[in-house]
Amino acid sequence: MNFSKAKQGPSLATRAGMLTLSAAAALLAMGNAHAQAPQALKAPAPVSAAEAPAPRYTASKLEFAFNYMDGDRDGKVSRAEAAGFRGVARHFDEADADSDHFLSRAEFDAAMNHAKAE
Repeated sequence: MNFSKAKQGPSLATRAGMLTLSAAAALLAMGNAHAQAPQALKAPAPVSAAEAPAPRYTASKLEFAFNYMDGDRDGKVSRAEAAGFRGVARHFDEADADSDHFLSRAEFDAAMNHAKAE
């Protein structure tokens, strides 16, 4: 039998790599936004739900990226786990809202979507 390969999309590993690069780029952009001007550090004016910007990443993409980084599957990303992802490692302290030296899923999601962690 001839089993020829049908054209397929990128492998799971390739998609994971692309997603984590996107995640790193988003965290890097978040860091640049904080460094640009003093007014960027001021609390934003309250916005209604209708005016709030749409999240940059869907919940399923964020879950996939977070689970990919969470090597020991303990539900949080340590600094060591984030070390393999340059953008996440670079902005780890900014994303770690409660300063517990771990990124919770909420902190990760908030950092990726440029929102405050709940």
